[in-house]
Amino acid sequence: MNNIVVTGATSFIGLELLKVLLSSERNHVFAVVRPNSPNKRKIKPHANLTVLEIPLEDLDKLPAQVSESIDAFYHLAWEGTRGSARDNQLLQENNYQFSMQAIKVAYEVGCKCFVGIGSQAEYGTCIGKIKEDYKAVPLTEYGKAKLRTCEDGKKFADSHGVKFIWVRIFSVYGKGDFEGTLVISAIRKMLKSEKIALTACTQRWDYLHVSDAANALWLLSSAPSGIYNIASGTNRPLKYFIHEMFKLTNSHSELEFGAISGNTEGNVGFEPVVDKLITMTGWVPKISFSEGITEIIEEMKREML
Repeated sequence: MNNIVVTGATSFIGLELLKVLLSSERNHVFAVVRPNSPNKRKIKPHANLTVLEIPLEDLDKLPAQVSESIDAFYHLAWEGTRGSARDNQLLQENNYQFSMQAIKVAYEVGCKCFVGIGSQAEYGTCIGKIKEDYKAVPLTEYGKAKLRTCEDGKKFADSHGVKFIWVRIFSVYGKGDFEGTLVISAIRKMLKSEKIALTACTQRWDYLHVSDAANALWLLSSAPSGIYNIASGTNRPLKYFIHEMFKLTNSHSELEFGAISGNTEGNVGFEPVVDKLITMTGWVPKISFSEGITEIIEEMKREML
């Protein structure tokens, strides 16, 4: 039996990771959730699942609640990932401190592999192909805190004999995602044929379905230590994805390209390279963008009935 800890288990990716991990009878998962998390109800009971209600700031209490030696420790918990919170220095400093505590706790429970969740924000402004050795120059406090966690977490893990996997996730989408994302908000407006104000959408982008991302995370627990990009590896101009959603929704929305300016992080576009992930794990994405979007559309239509 593989004993696995997942913090941030009620997050968008966390919930999908639980599904992947619990699809194997050989995995027992300890899902760490905030006591007041409104998403706790989304975690379905399972014979191989133990839910631990522990605030992030009290993660040092986890060893007292887990007697088993842990094979893999996934740290997804992170506050302030959207909007102005990404530049809240105090909040992001707390995230860094909590994450370093998570790595130390993982060591205390005999963890063999620590998987930390990084972000494309660590790279900062990106132009062209982005491999894992692309120079990281984060622009936001969020990106800086993620990069610092990666660097300091690796030092601690290396010195304590813990395998350290750090993943930089690009644009993940799927059912249950945050309402404010481009994909979810655009589809909802398209189904109502509402006018949609957009940037020029000329930058290249990469979208990966959340279930494919979760599968990559599971496979990476058996990969060598290192940094790994998680993306589909197939990028197109952002406008392509907008038109694909427009077509699949049979919408009559007016698409106002260029009506709003780009975001403050200055991202020119993303062309992530995932050769390392594929080579080390054999992973390949299974859900096409059109399939994933159709899934979201069908769910939204059911909600609207």
